[in-house]
Amino acid sequence: MSHQVTRRQQTTVGEIAWDVGGSGPDVVLVHGTPTRSLVWQGVIERLRERYRIHWLDLPGYGESEQFEGQEVRLRSFARVLREFLSERGLQQPHLVGHDFGAAAVMGAHLIEAVPVASITVADGVLLSPWGTPFSRHVREHEAVFAAVPEYIHRAVLAAHLGTGVVRPLPAALEQALIEPWTGPEGQAAYYRQVGQYDYEYTDWLEARYPSLDVPVNILWGEQDGWVALNEAYRLRDMIPDAGLRLLPDAGHFSMLDCPGLFARELDWILRGHIGE
Repeated sequence: MSHQVTRRQQTTVGEIAWDVGGSGPDVVLVHGTPTRSLVWQGVIERLRERYRIHWLDLPGYGESEQFEGQEVRLRSFARVLREFLSERGLQQPHLVGHDFGAAAVMGAHLIEAVPVASITVADGVLLSPWGTPFSRHVREHEAVFAAVPEYIHRAVLAAHLGTGVVRPLPAALEQALIEPWTGPEGQAAYYRQVGQYDYEYTDWLEARYPSLDVPVNILWGEQDGWVALNEAYRLRDMIPDAGLRLLPDAGHFSMLDCPGLFARELDWILRGHIGE
């Protein structure tokens, strides 16, 4: 894969990998679970001529540090995002979050008090209750799943990821998404993050959505099998003046199913906030 995450920053929950490219207004892309910043590759390629795009692997994900006892809860992701933006000197960037990343960008603004120009969330984990039946089952039996042979673990991850897209993932992409979760350290890290699913945090966020006073837009795959489409409408109705745009022929990982459409929609949203 051509996607690169070559830079490093120390945070309160471990070292994170990140990178930046392009020129223009600052846009920060935050991935969700169980993926990595690689999911944004197609979007970055299409938008880097118009925006200065920053991407990072969340703590415990992708090329970021993994270690026993690491805190990998939603609240820690919001805190790390604040630390990242502060260290980079980014003032009022446009934040874009997918899945867990949506909770991270909302938490960074609503709880960590990060000033932003706008927030865009895609297929977000933002309303309680959340989590696929599989993820909830894994959370209840974390130790059992963590001990399965690696070949079974890999097969389970591949099958799980396959339910999040409308079209099969290319083999190289599937392998790149699974690889950080393999080996003794990676497999333990995968089940560690499932075991720390932070349901209370989304309750805190949910109570604050009506107070949002920055531009918020929602992108959602019409065939999202992980977070139901009705959640997009529910979220829109909670946030003052929120915009909602649906992506046809896209599942939960809408930026993988239709990177071109996702990039066009995001560009349209950002242009509106920048005044072009």
